[in-house]
Amino acid sequence: MARPKEFDPEIALDKAMHVFWHKGYEATSMDDLLTAMNINRGSLYDTFGGKRELFLKAMDRYCSGGGIGSGISILKQPGPALPLIRRFIDHMLSFGLSDPLRRGCMITNTVMELASHERGIAGKVAGRLQMAEGAVFELLSRAKRQGELAQDKDPRALARVLVTLMQGTIVMIKAGTPANVVRQTARAALAILK
Repeated sequence: MARPKEFDPEIALDKAMHVFWHKGYEATSMDDLLTAMNINRGSLYDTFGGKRELFLKAMDRYCSGGGIGSGISILKQPGPALPLIRRFIDHMLSFGLSDPLRRGCMITNTVMELASHERGIAGKVAGRLQMAEGAVFELLSRAKRQGELAQDKDPRALARVLVTLMQGTIVMIKAGTPANVVRQTARAALAILK
């Protein structure tokens, strides 16, 4: 009969997510994870698999939490579309600027760190960016149908530009750019919708 777990896997996963988010995948050691999660090596492997599997679970946790996951839920709300785009961008900026560690976006950090040599992880993470682009595209298409967006505007191209600009803005946050400059940059990006 298996012994009951002496730790809460959800709390441990949340702690692992924060370590990966702060240090990155490669710089995070197993000792870093074990210390932060307050578990032993056997419990980590039994519950989460190895470092790679734990990282992917931590990324899923990040995506469903306060970052892009909750931002995408804003994009799926009813009503006028363009104000929702603005709320989404404001949410993402507030999320990034409220972090005292200025860790940036875990998705962007991971793509930049791993894209050249960890194709499996980077591909899964890049899929999250495509999910965001798809949600923005759907909302911009709705804006065009509702007459909020000019008929000569291409919702797909605009969605790509906005997601790219938002990721760049999050990199600015990580680099320590002052909040007023970050917000000014985001306002300039939104001007493409006019």
